[in-house]
Order: sequence, then C-alpha cells, then structure tokens
Amino acid sequence: MIKLTRRTLLVGTSALMAAGTVSFRALAASRTYHALLVACTEYPALPQRNWLIGPKNDAGLVHEYLLKNVPDPVRFAPENVTLLAKDVPGANGLPTHAAIKAALADLAAKVQRDDFVYLHLSGHGAQQPERVKGDETDGLDEIFLPVDIEKWINRDAGVPNALVDNEIGDALDAIRNKGAFVWAVFDCCHSGTATRAVEVDDELERKVEFADLVGGDEAARAAAIKTYEDTVASASRGLDENGARKPAFNLTPTGGEPITKGKLVAFYAAQTVETTPEMPLPKGTTDAPRFGLFTFTILSKLAENPNVTYRQLGQAVLQQYSADSRTRPTPLFEGELDARVFGTDKTDAVMQWPIVVKDGEATIGAGLLHRLTPGSKLAILPSALSSLSDAVGYLEVQSAKNLESHVKPVEFEKKPALKLTDIPANAYARVAEIAVDYKLTVARPAATKGLEKEAELVNSVLDELAAAKETGFNIELVDPGKSAELRFAVMRENAIEGAAKDASDKPALWFLPASGDVTLKDGSKPPLIIIHPDDRQKLVDATTRNLRTIFRATGLSRLAAASDYKPEDVDVQFQVKRRDKDGLEPLQASAVPRVSPGDEVHVLAKNSSDQLVDINVLYVGSDYSITHIVAERLAPQATLEEGLLAFTDTSFGMERMIAVLTEAPPESEKEDLSFLAQDGVASMTRGLGPASFSDMLADIGAAPPTRSVMRLADKSGPKGAVMIFPMETVPRA
Repeated sequence: MIKLTRRTLLVGTSALMAAGTVSFRALAASRTYHALLVACTEYPALPQRNWLIGPKNDAGLVHEYLLKNVPDPVRFAPENVTLLAKDVPGANGLPTHAAIKAALADLAAKVQRDDFVYLHLSGHGAQQPERVKGDETDGLDEIFLPVDIEKWINRDAGVPNALVDNEIGDALDAIRNKGAFVWAVFDCCHSGTATRAVEVDDELERKVEFADLVGGDEAARAAAIKTYEDTVASASRGLDENGARKPAFNLTPTGGEPITKGKLVAFYAAQTVETTPEMPLPKGTTDAPRFGLFTFTILSKLAENPNVTYRQLGQAVLQQYSADSRTRPTPLFEGELDARVFGTDKTDAVMQWPIVVKDGEATIGAGLLHRLTPGSKLAILPSALSSLSDAVGYLEVQSAKNLESHVKPVEFEKKPALKLTDIPANAYARVAEIAVDYKLTVARPAATKGLEKEAELVNSVLDELAAAKETGFNIELVDPGKSAELRFAVMRENAIEGAAKDASDKPALWFLPASGDVTLKDGSKPPLIIIHPDDRQKLVDATTRNLRTIFRATGLSRLAAASDYKPEDVDVQFQVKRRDKDGLEPLQASAVPRVSPGDEVHVLAKNSSDQLVDINVLYVGSDYSITHIVAERLAPQATLEEGLLAFTDTSFGMERMIAVLTEAPPESEKEDLSFLAQDGVASMTRGLGPASFSDMLADIGAAPPTRSVMRLADKSGPKGAVMIFPMETVPRA
C-alpha cells in the first residue's frame, strides 16, 4: 500500500545536446560476429521426468534469427555460429561439457578486438554445495547442466561434467581479454521457493532438484541431501549483502577493469531462488512448439524493435511479463546495459519488410515474433523510404510462423485489393495498425477434495459473469491447468505450505497469477474472497469487483505493446529515496528493486519533443488495485519533478509504477486517467474503429468485446506510450 506525498513542480528547461558517436556501420564492417548456442534437452543420467523439450526449439529459433533477421549491416556468417544441440538442423554436435568448453576456448583463440560474441545457454540449471568452501556467499555453486552430467558423489568433485559459474566466468574472461564484446543469455534456473497452488498443464520448469542429482547408496544420498538442505537453510538466498537481487552466475567484476578488456552484458531468466518455464508459444497458437519463455520473449521484443539498448530490451521483457500477468520469475540484467544490442545504430525502427511474390503467393520475412497474426493489416509501399500516405494498397496476414507470414492483397482504407502481379517490384509491407487484445483468459478452479461444492458454486458464478454484459471486464474461461493470465483456486489458507499457525480454515476463492504460484512469505498474499455457500450473490459481487480491477491492471500493462514514444521524445525516470539514506537512486525499468515501508518514490520527466505531452502516473498494487497519482501536461522542453508516494506496511508483493504518456493536440483537454482507479468504473460509450492512443486507454475502462486497434499514420494521430517500472515491496528488516 502507498500514501501520497508532496506536490507537483513544473520547471521549464532547455534541450540536452546529443553526443557524437562512432560510426556503427564502419565498426560493423570491420568486426566479426560470433555465436555459440547451447541447447540441453535430454539427460541420460536423470529420470525422464527431468528431460526438457524447449531448449532445442530455443536454439533453432535463435539460430534462424541470427542468420536471417538481425538488422543490417550486422551479419552472423554461418561458419561463425556454433550450435550444440540434438535433433536441430545445422547442429555441430551434442552439448557435452567437453564440447561446450572446447567451443568457448575456440572463441577465445580466434576473436579479435571489437569482435562481438553472442552466447545462449538453454537447459537445466541447479545448485550444489560449493566445492571450495568460502567461494560463494551463500555456500552454493550455481551450475549449468550439459547433457553428459553424472551423479553427485562427493563435495570435492561436485556434479561431474556440470559447468560451474566460475568456469563460465573464466571462459568469458578469456574471450573478453582479447577485446571482444560478449552478450550472454542464460535461459535456465537453479532453484525455486514458491508454492504452486494449482497445476499448470503446459508449463515445465527448467530446474532439477539436488536430490535428483545425487548418486551413491542410501546413506550417502541422505548425507548429501542433508548437507545441501543445511546450507540452504542458513543462506541468504537470492540476495547479496545489500539486499539486492543476485544473478545466478557472478560474471561481472565489482572493481575496475583494464580499458582494453571487452565489455559484457548478461541476461538471466530468473534469480537464484526462482524457476523459469518453457511452454507452447506464442500463446493461443494451435500446436505451438515449446520454447523457453525468456528466450521467446527476448526474440519477440528484438524482432519488434532491434535498434534498442540492452537496458531497453530488458525493460521490454519485463513489460511483456507484466502484460502476461506474470509476477514470477524475475529476470535479471547486468553489465554494459546502455550499449546498443549488437552495437546497432541509434535509429528509428520501422516495422516493414520486403514483399516476396513467388509461385502465385506473397510472403514477408516477419511473423508471430513481430506480433503479426492472421488478420493483421500492412500497407504496400513502393519503397522502404515511402510514407504511409504513399500506400498503393494493403495486405492482410493469412497465416504466420515465427519469422515468416503469408499475406494477400485486400480492400482496406478505401483502396481496392491489388492483384499480386500489380505489386511494385522492390515493394515493402509496413504495419498499418497495432492491435491489443484486452480479453483476460481465466482458468477455472479445479475441484479440491472436501471443497467440491464450493468449486461448483464458483464455476457457476464464473459462467454467469462471462455471459453478462456491462460488467466492466471481458474474460474467456478455460479449463483448469490450461494457458491463462489469471488462475482461480478454491482452498483453505491453512492448507497451503508455509501458512502461518493462525491461518484461516475458511474456504476461499484465490486469484493467482499465470504461474499458479501462491507466496505467503514477506507479508504478501494473493487476493482472495471468503466463500459463503449460502450467499451466492455476495460471491458474485465480490468476484465482479476483483475481476474488474484485475482486467484494468492487466489491460494497462498490455497497452505498453502499442507504445510509439521514444526515450529521446519524452524521458521518464523514477527514483527511490530510502528511509534511512540521503539522496535518490534511480529506479531502472530493466530491474526489479526491493522497497520497504518508509521508502519514497519520486518522478522526473522531461518533454524533449516539440509537442504538448500529457503524463499520468498510476500505481498498481500487488492486489491489482490501481491508484491514480498525478495527471500533468508538459509543455515542450518542460520538466516534471515530483515526490509521488511513500510505502506503508499494509501490503507487500510485486507492484508497479506506470507512466502513461499521450501527445496532446492543441487546445485539447488534459488526459486524465483517474477513471482507471479502483474506486470507480467509467460509464462510457464510443463509436467503432478506435483511432488513437487515448481511445485505446478508454477501451480499458469500457471493456471492449474485441481487441482494440490503433491506426498508424506518418504524422496524424497523437502518439502515446505506457512505461512500466516493476518493484517488490517487502517488510523492513
């Protein structure tokens, strides 16, 4: 929970001068781009229940992206991409410990100064008692598991053939010592402390319990497991000495480095106490293959906009997790985050691709990763430099794979459907509208032993609400365990693992995130409704209120996908003032900081554009409540500085600061999003065919029956953006 503090101060300021940069194209032409892709799926030494499916799909997708879809003039030549995987076309061998170490050593031997190295590891991670005592602050080694691991027998040897964090760090140091830039992505996890209250059919966690890694006789196994459990019990898990989140592999130095050493960026799918899943992706696609959630989200955000910094990419990943109602896992990003991905130019990304007409069909080199789905509309432009007003016709996506779509000409925007033969040579297809589907997919509660009547009552209420009109939300019900953004569970609090001694024994309807996890530690608790079997209307009313609030919170997060402001237009920064410290520390959108009661949040926003911009700041609590904090209009070159809120001790969990930016037409009323607050539902009607970002915001309050669409244009139509800054509120130690 929060309390509001202070008041707004608007200050006019001058524009910042842009600093000159080294020509990217000159650098790209002189450097070599290397990649090592590791995908571990089958583990002969482990039970088959521990085998994975997604890593080989991750590797295939990344391999295809690097070879065909990176922005010019970046080029990963096939001979410079090493793929270690089983049953993946183009693989160079199996991802054994020796093969991975040899590939890393080969990179260290052949890279030159300013070369670029991309490393991607997908598979199982785990933890083991540290082999060298005192080597780790928590007493545990984080390890990545190649396919040829063997059983743990003794502490000195550890898990045979596992890649220990120090090994990985040393191998990357050898590459960086040659002056190469390294970007490493780890789509694995090492442990998990959350309790899954409901089963999720189509998700598989990428972790292995230590007990599954231990060999030897029964007594030796018991002793090894006890050593591990004792170490875990005494460790400050997942956090460093300052209470900040700790990455799985300690790759970045804490002190100074030689300026000749290459820089490093590391992306981690989860912190050390979390699990990360693989699942069929994209969601809602029939017979979709399994991918690691982290890998697929990174690639989809890169496909949408490759000209970003690593920090902006991390922010986009976290925003997508928020849009998908995922409070866990918490990806971590560290290193040279303000460098540009692959060293690309700081240029505007345009969602357009050459149109290929062959054998009576038209295709484009973009697909599901670029948010193109059947029905998406694209303008046919004579050249890549044409404006949308020069469109000679339109295409509609008929079918889409991850990186390719089949399209056909259609009548749209008062232009007739062209014949394929009439599409100009060297024409481009550019996205003509952005669609955001606000529908909230909700998984029904499964029958719980002893609570069958309560579950039946809840399901009848959900059927009523799904069919009702003017509820303020739009939901789609799916069976228990199916893919969903929100999951219901009927259970008693005292039946949950880790519940307090005084936990309630009353049946309750729990509102759980997509993962199905329920966390009762650090004072957090998911929203719930006590079920009174003899008062059905009370359950209807309470469920309606909660669904309305959740619908708005998730809708606001999803709208981040339609943002078209850029940092150089309007810069928004949130800063945290710790209760026991002076000064302000930045709240990075690419990180998830921990805050406690008494800490404060401040905002600093600068409008560097030549247009009026409205800014609204909202706070979304862990219970999905929405507090509207401020609405201000920023003149060109103006700055907003404000102390926004202070945290209290009334609720804890994953929460979000959200900044909403909308371009303000001259003499228009100020955009005020207070109607999105929890204590009121806007009663509003509007015509079909939403045309602006403001209309899409209004849709969240109006609960549209279909997806909301914003038409794109060169200059007409106000721009907008939603920026999400996640944080975790925890009790003060």
